[in-house]
Amino acid sequence: MVKLLDFLYGRLKTYGVDHMFGIAGESVHVHFHYLDKSPLIPVLMTHEPCVGYAADAYSRIRGLGAALVSYGVGSLNLVNAVGQAYAECSPMVIISGGPGVQERRKYSHLHHKIRTYETHQRVMSEITALSIIVDNPLTAGREIDRALNMAVTFKKPVYIEIPRDMGEIEIQEEPLQSLKKPEDPQALKEVLDEIIHMLNSAKNPVIIADAELARLGLQKELVTFAERVNVPVASTILGKSIFPEDHPLAMGVYFGQLSNPQVAEYIHNSDFRLMLGVILSDINLGMFTAKFSPDDAVVSNIDGLKINKHFYPQITLDTFMKGLLSRKDIKKHSLNHPKIEIPNYPIGKDSDPMTVKALLTLTNNFLDTGYRIICDVGDCLFAGQELQMRGASTFLSPAYYLSMGFAIPGAIGAQMADPKRRPLVMVGDGAFQMTGMELMTIAKLKLNPIIILFNNTIYATLRYCEPPKTAQRHKIPTMDYAKMAELMGGKGIPVKTVGDFKNALQIAKNVDDTFTLLDVKLDEHDISPALRTFGESLGSFVEASATGKV
Repeated sequence: MVKLLDFLYGRLKTYGVDHMFGIAGESVHVHFHYLDKSPLIPVLMTHEPCVGYAADAYSRIRGLGAALVSYGVGSLNLVNAVGQAYAECSPMVIISGGPGVQERRKYSHLHHKIRTYETHQRVMSEITALSIIVDNPLTAGREIDRALNMAVTFKKPVYIEIPRDMGEIEIQEEPLQSLKKPEDPQALKEVLDEIIHMLNSAKNPVIIADAELARLGLQKELVTFAERVNVPVASTILGKSIFPEDHPLAMGVYFGQLSNPQVAEYIHNSDFRLMLGVILSDINLGMFTAKFSPDDAVVSNIDGLKINKHFYPQITLDTFMKGLLSRKDIKKHSLNHPKIEIPNYPIGKDSDPMTVKALLTLTNNFLDTGYRIICDVGDCLFAGQELQMRGASTFLSPAYYLSMGFAIPGAIGAQMADPKRRPLVMVGDGAFQMTGMELMTIAKLKLNPIIILFNNTIYATLRYCEPPKTAQRHKIPTMDYAKMAELMGGKGIPVKTVGDFKNALQIAKNVDDTFTLLDVKLDEHDISPALRTFGESLGSFVEASATGKV
């Protein structure tokens, strides 16, 4: 027999979780007592959304992340971050405290309750693969195992609510068993025969890769397969860097008609498109400017494979990749394909005002294999697409769900998950104002991300992605962010000129025990080339939609 919380935290360790991101509260007081005795390290943060973003980033790197919050006021504060994790296939475990089983029976109203005692669990059921209240000692162990299995198998968040009087009960510990996926070797062989015939016959095949491959840890398998068949690889905007961008077969990011024109033309003219782990969203398809239908591609996802309008739920992405790599009858192609473009914009003189183009060129030259970019939503995301990442899955962003505020707390999760890669954060001033208080946590933990703050005092994507008649021109209140960084325990550097930025990067490079924030002053009309192109296209798309011309 084992205490329930000892069992839960031991199980998380088994799945490779070493840290628990959370907020203290009376309904989880006993949890922190058990955490102190457990093999997990608690990471206290300032606000529940930040807890969720940190656990999300951690899970994208480690394969599973964990968050601990109070009943109701904590769990409902976490909803947006959990929704992002669900949308982008990031498996994390949300653990919530709750009123005791006996309290629920005795009292009709307790603090933090909204409608019923099950309301919070039902809310979470909409944005998780499984949402449970562990209230039966006889089934507690099996229920916890079922939830953790669901998270790691389907790469989605799960919610586990533990009533106050359940945490210290003794439960039966059973051997850990993984969920068994149904297998159909004959169907797999038939599908592989058909796909390999199509691939071998193709004159200009292409692979489009996305984030689901990373969620399954299949980055090496992707490289091995691409090299074996000598077929070029493009990533989606969400999956940027899933394929190492310094690899000879890398074409960079595919973003529909908004891509590098040569990449777009190659993919649109391809006679065989293999889409691996691609979430078929408007953003990933360049606001639906892709000049092909996914129905004309082989599409392999976590939940199954589609070919010629037939769907095979039993042939999941990992099964399909394993099957592909086992075949010896795949032709090695000889192709001429577009290469990834590296930003090489003129930077001007050291005394010149800082620009987005200069930022891109200098940042790209600064990057090496020791960095991972954590990118927020806004012009920083569009600008970041042009950077050449060194290594697989070294660019993290919420590029499908597009929730602002991810990057600062995400840097905490990323560096705790992989201390060997230093986070380089790209964040706009609007997103920074949402979650920037988490800099105090970064300083407390002695983490050392480099934060490049795009300080342009506007919501650039709102201004430039709307038709001119309706474009939103909201101004963001500003402040001395560099001084704020110093007050919060880090190093802050104001950047106005090209020379300032060069010097700031070199200073930041040598800081190893706290964060460095580069407060980069940008003219509000200076935006990245990618956002300008995207804005023009999206503005036309929105205007056409409004008039019924789409």
